[in-house]
Amino acid sequence: MKNHQIYILFDVLRATSSIATLLHCGVEEVMVLEKVETAKELGTIGGYILAGEREALKIEGFDYGNSPVDFIKNSNQLRKKSVILTTTNGAKAIQKANKHGDVIALSLLNLNSVVDFVIKKEYKDIGIICSGTDENVSLEDCFAAGIFVKKFISEYSEQVEINDGAKIALKLASAKKNEIKNSTHATRLKKLGFKEDLDFCFEINMFDIVPFAKKGSLVFKKAYLTEL
Repeated sequence: MKNHQIYILFDVLRATSSIATLLHCGVEEVMVLEKVETAKELGTIGGYILAGEREALKIEGFDYGNSPVDFIKNSNQLRKKSVILTTTNGAKAIQKANKHGDVIALSLLNLNSVVDFVIKKEYKDIGIICSGTDENVSLEDCFAAGIFVKKFISEYSEQVEINDGAKIALKLASAKKNEIKNSTHATRLKKLGFKEDLDFCFEINMFDIVPFAKKGSLVFKKAYLTEL
C-alpha cells in the first residue's frame, strides 16, 4: 500500500456508517478489530461493549450487531462507553490502512464534516480506500468516494490531481441513490431484513462527526482541529 498523509476509508454498508453513528451517540471511542476472538478477549478484560457481524449477522454473544439504526435506538446505553467493533470487510481494510497512517472513517452520514476537516487541515496527499465486499468492488463505496472527491475538488482552493481510481469514482457521483441501493451488498442486506439500515446509511450529512484513528491505534475518536 502506498503511503499517504491521511487515509479516507469508506465502508458505507456498514462499518464506517456504524463508527460515525456510535460517536454521534456519545461513545467515547470505537476500537476496530479484525478477529472475533481478540474482540471477545479484550471485551472481557477491558469492559468494552462488543458490536460486530459476520456475513452481515450479529455475532453470537455480542451486545450488538453492526446496525447503525440499532445504535441510535440504544444511544442511552452507549453514551460514554467504549465499543469494540469487528466486521467482515471494513475491519480488514481499517487494520491495513491504519498500519500505514492516520485514518478517517467516512460514510455518507458524515461526508461534509470530513471534507471540511480535510481542507482545513491542508492535507496534500490523500489516500482514498473503498473497503468493498468479500474482496470485490462495492458500488456504494465507490459512489460515496465519488461524492467526496467531487465536493473536495469544488471547495479546495488549489488545483487537485486525482488518479484513475478517483476519476472512476467521480463518474459515479452523479448516479441516482436508488440505482446504488441495488448494489450486490445492498440487495443482500435487504434480503436479510436490514432495509431500515440500508435506508439510514444512504442519508447524507446527518452527523457533524469526524472519526479519526491515529496511526497504529485502531481506535476512532471524534477529531477536533485544535487537538491534531
